[in-house]
Amino acid sequence: MVVDHYLAIIKPVREDFMTNSTEEDDKIMGEHFVYLKKLLASGELILAGPALNNDKPFGLVILKCDSIEKAREIMTNDPSVKSGIQNLKLVEPFRLSLYNPPTK
Repeated sequence: MVVDHYLAIIKPVREDFMTNSTEEDDKIMGEHFVYLKKLLASGELILAGPALNNDKPFGLVILKCDSIEKAREIMTNDPSVKSGIQNLKLVEPFRLSLYNPPTK
Protein backbone atom coordinates (compact mmCIF):
# COMPACT_ATOMS: atom_id res chain seq x y z
CA MET A 1 0.00 0.00 0.00
CA VAL A 2 1.36 3.39 -1.00
CA VAL A 3 0.89 6.05 1.66
CA ASP A 4 1.47 9.63 0.64
CA HIS A 5 -0.82 11.55 3.00
CA TYR A 6 -0.33 12.19 6.70
CA LEU A 7 -2.59 13.67 9.34
CA ALA A 8 -1.03 15.83 12.04
CA ILE A 9 -2.53 17.39 15.13
CA ILE A 10 -0.94 20.27 16.98
CA LYS A 11 -2.17 21.61 20.27
CA PRO A 12 -1.38 24.85 22.10
CA VAL A 13 0.58 24.37 25.31
CA ARG A 14 -1.79 26.68 27.19
CA GLU A 15 -5.50 25.84 27.36
CA ASP A 16 -6.38 29.57 27.28
CA PHE A 17 -4.36 30.16 24.12
CA MET A 18 -7.39 31.04 21.98
CA THR A 19 -8.81 33.55 24.46
CA ASN A 20 -5.65 34.92 26.05
CA SER A 21 -2.86 35.03 23.47
CA THR A 22 0.15 37.27 24.00
CA GLU A 23 1.73 39.61 21.48
CA GLU A 24 4.55 37.05 21.07
CA ASP A 25 2.00 34.26 20.49
CA ASP A 26 0.35 36.36 17.77
CA LYS A 27 3.72 37.01 16.10
CA ILE A 28 4.61 33.31 16.11
CA MET A 29 1.17 32.32 14.82
CA GLY A 30 1.67 34.76 11.95
CA GLU A 31 4.92 32.94 11.13
CA HIS A 32 3.04 29.63 11.45
CA PHE A 33 0.48 30.83 8.89
CA VAL A 34 3.21 31.96 6.45
CA TYR A 35 4.92 28.56 6.87
CA LEU A 36 1.69 26.73 6.07
CA LYS A 37 1.07 28.95 3.03
CA LYS A 38 4.53 28.00 1.69
CA LEU A 39 3.69 24.32 2.18
CA LEU A 40 0.41 24.87 0.34
CA ALA A 41 2.22 26.54 -2.56
CA SER A 42 4.73 23.67 -2.76
CA GLY A 43 1.94 21.07 -2.83
CA GLU A 44 2.94 19.52 0.51
CA LEU A 45 -0.09 20.87 2.37
CA ILE A 46 -3.58 19.64 1.50
CA LEU A 47 -5.46 21.44 4.28
CA ALA A 48 -4.92 23.04 7.66
CA GLY A 49 -7.00 24.83 10.22
CA PRO A 50 -7.92 25.18 13.87
CA ALA A 51 -10.83 23.61 15.68
CA LEU A 52 -13.18 26.42 16.64
CA ASN A 53 -13.51 25.63 20.29
CA ASN A 54 -11.94 27.75 22.98
CA ASP A 55 -11.91 25.04 25.65
CA LYS A 56 -9.69 22.42 24.00
CA PRO A 57 -8.06 24.05 20.98
CA PHE A 58 -6.09 22.08 18.41
CA GLY A 59 -5.01 22.39 14.81
CA LEU A 60 -5.47 19.79 12.09
CA VAL A 61 -3.04 19.44 9.18
CA ILE A 62 -3.08 17.02 6.24
CA LEU A 63 0.19 16.73 4.37
CA LYS A 64 1.20 15.09 1.12
CA CYS A 65 4.73 13.72 1.33
CA ASP A 66 6.67 10.51 0.84
CA SER A 67 7.17 9.32 4.44
CA ILE A 68 6.03 9.72 8.01
CA GLU A 69 9.53 10.93 8.83
CA LYS A 70 9.15 13.75 6.32
CA ALA A 71 5.71 14.61 7.75
CA ARG A 72 7.20 14.77 11.26
CA GLU A 73 10.07 16.90 9.99
CA ILE A 74 7.66 19.33 8.34
CA MET A 75 5.59 19.63 11.50
CA THR A 76 8.52 19.92 13.92
CA ASN A 77 9.84 22.78 11.76
CA ASP A 78 6.54 24.65 12.06
CA PRO A 79 7.36 27.93 13.86
CA SER A 80 4.61 27.38 16.45
CA VAL A 81 6.01 23.95 17.34
CA LYS A 82 9.65 25.06 17.20
CA SER A 83 8.93 27.97 19.52
CA GLY A 84 7.15 25.73 22.03
CA ILE A 85 3.76 27.46 22.01
CA GLN A 86 2.24 24.37 20.36
CA ASN A 87 3.06 20.69 20.74
CA LEU A 88 2.95 18.15 17.96
CA LYS A 89 0.51 15.58 19.33
CA LEU A 90 0.04 13.19 16.43
CA VAL A 91 1.38 12.28 13.00
CA GLU A 92 -0.30 9.30 11.35
CA PRO A 93 -0.62 7.88 7.85
CA PHE A 94 -3.89 9.03 6.34
CA ARG A 95 -5.91 7.82 3.37
CA LEU A 96 -7.50 10.70 1.54
CA SER A 97 -10.51 8.74 0.28
CA LEU A 98 -12.86 11.56 -0.66
CA TYR A 99 -11.93 15.15 -1.40
CA ASN A 100 -13.89 18.01 -2.86
CA PRO A 101 -11.32 20.56 -4.01
CA PRO A 102 -12.43 24.18 -4.26
CA THR A 103 -13.40 25.33 -7.72
CA LYS A 104 -12.24 28.62 -9.14
